[in-house]
Amino acid sequence: MEILLTAAIISYIVYLRYYADFSTKADRERTQLQRGIDLYNTNQLDAAQHYFSQQIQEHPKQSIAYLYRARCRRELGDTSVALADLRMGESYDDTVADIHVEIGRILYDQRDYPAAFIAFDKAVFHSQGQEAMPYYWRGLTRQKLDQPTEAQTDLDQATTLEYTPHETLLGSPAPTPFFDRRLLINSAFVLVHSLMLLYAIKLSPVIHGPYLMAAVSAAAIGFAEPRKGWFLAILQVVSILVGYYVFTETPTNGGKRELEAFNLYGSVGLTFVGSFIGSILKRGMGR
Repeated sequence: MEILLTAAIISYIVYLRYYADFSTKADRERTQLQRGIDLYNTNQLDAAQHYFSQQIQEHPKQSIAYLYRARCRRELGDTSVALADLRMGESYDDTVADIHVEIGRILYDQRDYPAAFIAFDKAVFHSQGQEAMPYYWRGLTRQKLDQPTEAQTDLDQATTLEYTPHETLLGSPAPTPFFDRRLLINSAFVLVHSLMLLYAIKLSPVIHGPYLMAAVSAAAIGFAEPRKGWFLAILQVVSILVGYYVFTETPTNGGKRELEAFNLYGSVGLTFVGSFIGSILKRGMGR
């Protein structure tokens, strides 16, 4: 029992450290910089620029801070300094499609269409063809480069991706499906550990082992999926209840039966409480 408990806790730690967070460096920076992004999105450009300047001073390698300070500066009319910010942000993270789009837009306005095309082409590549704005601007640039057929293909693709200039410019994230790859992987992890928890419920001579396993696994659930953790908590609860009542035998001994009931329903309660606490901790870390 002690070996099982130790193995479960170690697996939770390894999982949270290496597999639970599927977000990119840029995603994490956007979360950390949300206050400034909100200022930018509400057109408080001076306040937003000041915020991102402070962030860059404290964390000089945040590419998203350079991106948004550049957006503020461009809209305030300081294009050359904005381009310098974008180049700096690009040097720290070349995979951010929005940085390439902003570079391309400045070069487009400067009528440097070949260089603008290269920037928009990078944006299409790094957005994995899933964002409309890189196609839209690459299409406009191809018109300037006398590539009408390719330009129309890009503009059609932008329309297919439901290009909306205002929302994309402000960086509003596209809606994602509920059952994405991350949730499916986390669900598989929950099912495996539900089996371990069920094993502990059946074999533990005391309540402490299953309770600790349930609390730790539930906290991991909330930490891994702060917004969808409720689904994983329900999945774990259903898994151990179905596993207990359908695939195991109820003890004939009254004392053993009561102990397993304490283990089972205590684990159910701790699953919901622990996942809630885990989600609060994860959201607090992102502020």
